[in-house]
Amino acid sequence: MPDTVTVATVELSDVPMEVMQAEEVLMAQCARTKGFEVPVSYTVPAVPQSYSDVGGVFRSREEAQSVGYASQTVTNMEDTNAEQNEYVDSLSAADRERYDREIVSEEGNSCMVQAATMLYGSYRESTAIFNTFNEVQRERSASALDDKDVQSAIMDEYVPCMKRAGYEVRGLRGGELAGKTFGRYRAWNEAPNADERAMATQDWTCQVEAKLMERINDSLERSAGTWMLANEATILERHEKLQQAKGIANQVLAGKSSFEDMASADGKQD
Repeated sequence: MPDTVTVATVELSDVPMEVMQAEEVLMAQCARTKGFEVPVSYTVPAVPQSYSDVGGVFRSREEAQSVGYASQTVTNMEDTNAEQNEYVDSLSAADRERYDREIVSEEGNSCMVQAATMLYGSYRESTAIFNTFNEVQRERSASALDDKDVQSAIMDEYVPCMKRAGYEVRGLRGGELAGKTFGRYRAWNEAPNADERAMATQDWTCQVEAKLMERINDSLERSAGTWMLANEATILERHEKLQQAKGIANQVLAGKSSFEDMASADGKQD
């Protein structure tokens, strides 16, 4: 199995938060052109992501230090959409009906459809990318956590590594220990404190020493390899579109590109 296919499959299974946040920004900017004063947030929620179908895995040192164990230490993750939800709730019945039709509908030329098209090329392509995880799960014979090599990496290498560093974890459950140790002390857009950051960094280090991501990749190839090989071209094409979307998303979140910029560019091309 080519490594490029395995990596692409894993990355498609968990679309980065910055891409999803950029889509929200583009939708809000589009809504403003239609008279809806939707709040716009350029802050990417610090939400822990999984690796393949395994939670508790940090993809990088940067993720460990910036995200930490947000699901156990953030006071209320629902606050990420609080302002927008309050705005939508304040609309009259007529405006709410128009908002649902023109902004968040999955049909026609709504803001949701336009934002997805700007990022992925088409709304259909965005749906296909987000469906990759479900497609993989349907084809897998078992979860990576049930794989003997993955379990060995966790129990025989990762857990002892964490123990040597002073962290008594029960399997791949650094978040569980973090929740008990630190409690819920920070807002969704606040960075972890020094102690949480230190633990998360050590967690990532122990995962690397246990070669956890590599073993999860091997497990994925064993359980879904036939499907991956049969769909190699589709997987790589979707992954390329996701990489392009990440580049556009970074421009949007940095304020270097906007809905109106891209809509104007598309108009000129037409």
